[in-house]
Amino acid sequence: MPRLLPFARLKTELQKGAIDPVYLLAGEETWFHDEAIRLLEAAAAGGPLAQDRWRGREISIDALVDLASTYPMGEGRRFILVREAARLEAEGIESLKAYLARPNPRTLLVFSDADFDQRRSLWKTLEAGALQVRCDPIAGEASIAAWVRERLRERGYGIPPELAEAIAVGLGGAGLGRLAAELDKLMSAIGAPRPVEASDLGILADVPRVADAFQIASLALRGERGPAVQGARALLDAGEEPPVILGAIAWYVRTALKVRAAIDRRAAPRDLPALYGLYPGRIDRFRAEVGSLPVRSLERAVRLCARADREIKGAGARDRANAFERLVHSLARVTRAGEA
Repeated sequence: MPRLLPFARLKTELQKGAIDPVYLLAGEETWFHDEAIRLLEAAAAGGPLAQDRWRGREISIDALVDLASTYPMGEGRRFILVREAARLEAEGIESLKAYLARPNPRTLLVFSDADFDQRRSLWKTLEAGALQVRCDPIAGEASIAAWVRERLRERGYGIPPELAEAIAVGLGGAGLGRLAAELDKLMSAIGAPRPVEASDLGILADVPRVADAFQIASLALRGERGPAVQGARALLDAGEEPPVILGAIAWYVRTALKVRAAIDRRAAPRDLPALYGLYPGRIDRFRAEVGSLPVRSLERAVRLCARADREIKGAGARDRANAFERLVHSLARVTRAGEA
């Protein structure tokens, strides 16, 4: 059976000292390949490190096995990386099988390719004899938002879930390489680690103006229809995409409902993260911003957001803007007067 390790667990395993002699990096997310290579190289460098880096078309399997079998000078380790490993020729595959059965303990051998043909004997040989690190793309905005929070947390920067979700909405389709670069830009602009604020997201390309969207939602839930519609029109005039802004408004409405439920059930502050995904400070913030709206009204508001989402995603450009404005009007009506 193949030995599989999700990329998310690689760092933990290496920190525990669990270093295998041969790794196969497989999956379509190239950022995970690059990060795995960095982590493996750092793990190998406990002492002097002899490094050899190749691409599959540049070396034969026999030459690679000879190199991996050679002990480095001194007490260090040899690190061998083969990128584009799928381009290795099959000649010499038997010597690779023999090496994988008894690898050199002083060599860390890494094969990386985002596009392996799993029908080839090379793949089957590596799958059987190497530890396979899965570098699969992250699917879904929620998972991307979790990745954003974790990457910022590792550097000492906190971020509220709604802002992480906004980043995922704006940049989730760009790939982790672009997303990581944008987060590095964000941290550099902020400077010393601190919690990321909504106004900070203006630093990032393609991220919606969530602070303005939250304000629109707050105004609408308080029944202040005029200012809410004015804010919505300003966003549309500025070129913001209705589906993206709708996502921020829908998050705000869902969170307001969770806050109301937590208040009604008198949830203990320590239980808020596990039960509702909230931190205690958010209770006070939402109580101040939207007042004491009942659960029933907020549930209607959530349904309105879902209906607007269907309308916006199935409509033309002009109708999408109209559907967005209708949502703001409807939120103000339903939460103030209980209208359906």
